[in-house]
Amino acid sequence: MSGSVSRSGARALWLGVSLLASVLVSAPSAQQPTFRASVDLIAVDVQVVNRDGKPLTGVTSDKFDVTIDGRRRKVVSVDLVQHAQPESATNERRITSGPVASNYWPTSAPVGRTFVLAIDAGSFNIGDSRGAAQAARSFVERLLPTDLVGLYTFPLGPRVDPTENRAAVRRGLDGVVGTRQSLQSQFNLSASEVVDINAEVSSMGMRATPATTSGRSATPTPFLGNETETLRRVQIRECGSETDLRCVEAIESEAQAMGFFLEGEVLRGLNGLEVLLQRLGDYPGRKTVIVLSAGMPVSDRVGGRPNIGDQARVLGEQAARANATIYALHIDTNFLRTFSAETRKTDKMPVSRERESALQGRLLDQFAGASGGTLMRILVGSGEEALDQILRETSAYYLLGVQPADSDRDGRTHMLKVKVDAPDATVRSRTWVLVPKKRT
Repeated sequence: MSGSVSRSGARALWLGVSLLASVLVSAPSAQQPTFRASVDLIAVDVQVVNRDGKPLTGVTSDKFDVTIDGRRRKVVSVDLVQHAQPESATNERRITSGPVASNYWPTSAPVGRTFVLAIDAGSFNIGDSRGAAQAARSFVERLLPTDLVGLYTFPLGPRVDPTENRAAVRRGLDGVVGTRQSLQSQFNLSASEVVDINAEVSSMGMRATPATTSGRSATPTPFLGNETETLRRVQIRECGSETDLRCVEAIESEAQAMGFFLEGEVLRGLNGLEVLLQRLGDYPGRKTVIVLSAGMPVSDRVGGRPNIGDQARVLGEQAARANATIYALHIDTNFLRTFSAETRKTDKMPVSRERESALQGRLLDQFAGASGGTLMRILVGSGEEALDQILRETSAYYLLGVQPADSDRDGRTHMLKVKVDAPDATVRSRTWVLVPKKRT
């Protein structure tokens, strides 16, 4: 995904309109647009939808509340951008008073959306990856003629730059193959048990030295006295004895190994997303990234593993720089297998299925929310209904012209929060915004 995207019309122009006169400016490369008129503005794109994902199109400027680093900032202008217009409607957008924070207006040709289908092949096995690819293929067929769509398979696999060439994307999707690797668990450890054992052992510090026994006939102490709650439960379940201390040590060792293995797999996937967002910074306009994944398990406890630190926040900041919004589809294949006949017969893991699913989707939820998107959990099918909702939600959005304070203008990312005073409204707005330095 290298280079820039070309399209008929002046796609890469950024326009600001002054309260007194129209002034044309160009956008900084790979940054959010800045509009210079009587004041400098930053463009903040916001989706406002109802519970069904249908855009609310009648929200006025007085209903928006925007804060940067917790301090309220003035919303100078509000402009509605609609991609799926009724046939009777005109493609031309009206000129509003005040600075219009728009990266597309004006243009005589209709301008579509830019989508990237990011498939986490490392989380799927071969069979499940085909279902995800087929759902993505159906999504491509429903796009508007003016939309661009690209494919990015990570960590490895077919990749297609955003294009109007649907056939190229379909061929790429045909080549998507799941590459999930699993570390065989001797003790049938689930992801939540791996997290809990590592967290509980970490909280206790170093394990105590086992008590020595005298003579071969000596009976070992049933428990060392410092087993964790989870470790003890697994010991009873897997070893069938409370006196097998070697089993305790083996379970703990396996939990540590699996924690590091899962951590490496998650970081490999995140590195792929990081590269994608960096490359999308070269593309003009607003982008929507749709991540299809079977899950990226991360710890929800202090000291637990897998632990990836603040990578979700980093991805959120990178999405802000790339002007990209992420929708994460968690296709919960493990949940589906739980209720299969074969799994019910052999299942030795009496753990909370809801918690297992939450661990797998936790990281997806974090970086999608930070980018202004959301997590969609898929329990049945491969995400067809969720993809339909994304098409509805992205059919319209608001572009706000926000006046930053002088203290905001440092060329760095800042915490952003957008609220809307409207009934039955869900706001999709990134939590980070890049505020370029003030020009002299």
